[in-house]
Amino acid sequence: MRKKRVFFLIVVFFLTGCQKNARLLDQMPPQQERATGAEVRSEKTGLSLLVIDKQPLQSPESNKITQEVTQAPKTSMATAKLPLTAAEKLTLSLIEQGEQALLEYRLLTPEGDNANVYFQAALGREPGNYRAIQGIATIVDVYVQWAWEAAKIRGYSKADRYLESAQDVNPHDPTIIEMRSRVSDLMSQRAMVTKQAPLKVTDTKQKDNETGYFLPKTLFSMSEDEIIAQIQPIIDDVVKTESSLAIYWPSDKEARLIYQIINSRVTAFRVRAMIFHRSDYRVELQQNIGG
Repeated sequence: MRKKRVFFLIVVFFLTGCQKNARLLDQMPPQQERATGAEVRSEKTGLSLLVIDKQPLQSPESNKITQEVTQAPKTSMATAKLPLTAAEKLTLSLIEQGEQALLEYRLLTPEGDNANVYFQAALGREPGNYRAIQGIATIVDVYVQWAWEAAKIRGYSKADRYLESAQDVNPHDPTIIEMRSRVSDLMSQRAMVTKQAPLKVTDTKQKDNETGYFLPKTLFSMSEDEIIAQIQPIIDDVVKTESSLAIYWPSDKEARLIYQIINSRVTAFRVRAMIFHRSDYRVELQQNIGG
């Protein structure tokens, strides 16, 4: 009897404690925590107990961020570069060959293996390709720059050939028209200087009845336009008579420069000349020199 009473009291105390715990759980704020759990049956008492697993609640904003982070790898995978097709690989190969030819200044030659051929072929396969368009523009720029450098040393015929090559590459490039205008203006300015500063020369008859042109000893201390003004009458006479030259000058370097200036301005034929290292500072026109 005594054992039964003791056991009965234990059961009463246990049930009273469970009721208090249940009331405490009912009084807890619902927005603070949420409970998840499972029932566990006591082996001794046979009563079911609720095991509480407390987890912090998440706001909608945190859920959204979590979803975005989770989905980020999927987005990056979707935007990953796809492998090149066979056609794209061929276009890329043409562009790379064109860029290599450009570095080696194979602009229009040799035929079939030059920068222009490769870039034009790439554009034919893929109109609007940026690298191909830039390559063609670079070829034009090179020829235009060469034309200007030639014009500055009075190589006007050579400058014109360079501009024609640029036009073969891209006839619609505005820089070609601009450079033609610059070269034309340069020629006009130099012609005006020549008229304003006429050459003062003494025409003397030599033993062989050739005409001689005396030039100043200080010729190469003058400006470029003044040098041309001094030499221009000789150039005009060479063009008219198709004569060869005999240059009497103490400096071989300066004598060769005089010849280069005259020859570059005579486009109809190649001027022939002989240089004599004498301090006469004179240029003679001769017929069939050395012939």
